[in-house]
Amino acid sequence: MKTCSKCSEKKPAVEFGVRRRSPDGLQAWCRDCRREYQRAYAQNFRNPEKHREAQRRYRLRHAEKNKAHSIVRSAVKACRIIVPVWCQRCGCVTDLEAHHHDYDAPLSVEWLCSTCHGLAHRSYEGGQHAGL
Repeated sequence: MKTCSKCSEKKPAVEFGVRRRSPDGLQAWCRDCRREYQRAYAQNFRNPEKHREAQRRYRLRHAEKNKAHSIVRSAVKACRIIVPVWCQRCGCVTDLEAHHHDYDAPLSVEWLCSTCHGLAHRSYEGGQHAGL
C-alpha cells in the first residue's frame, strides 16, 4: 500500500505509475490524480490545432491499430459486441477498454480495466493487480 501525495488516499502499489528515480520506484501521485491533472492541463494549455495534427500523424503511422479500434467501436455501437461489466483479468467493475492481442483479428478483444490494460502493454505476466 502507498499513500498518494495529492489525494492522501492509501492505495495498492499498482495504482501508481513507475518512476525509476524515486526511492520506491513509483510515482508520488496515483493514476487517478495524475489523469485528472493531465486532463485539466490539456484543457487549459494544449494547442488544439497542434494536438489534432499529432493525432492525425499517429493514425497514419499506426493505420492497422486505428482500423481495428474503429471496427470494435462500430461493433459495440451496433450491438454486435457486448462490453462486459467486469475486467476479464482481475474482475473489478469499472469502465473497460478493448485490448487487442492481434490487430489482424480486430473483433477478438479482451475487455480490461485501465490498470490491467496498462499492465498488458507493459508485458507483465498475467496482468493481475487485484491481489497486489
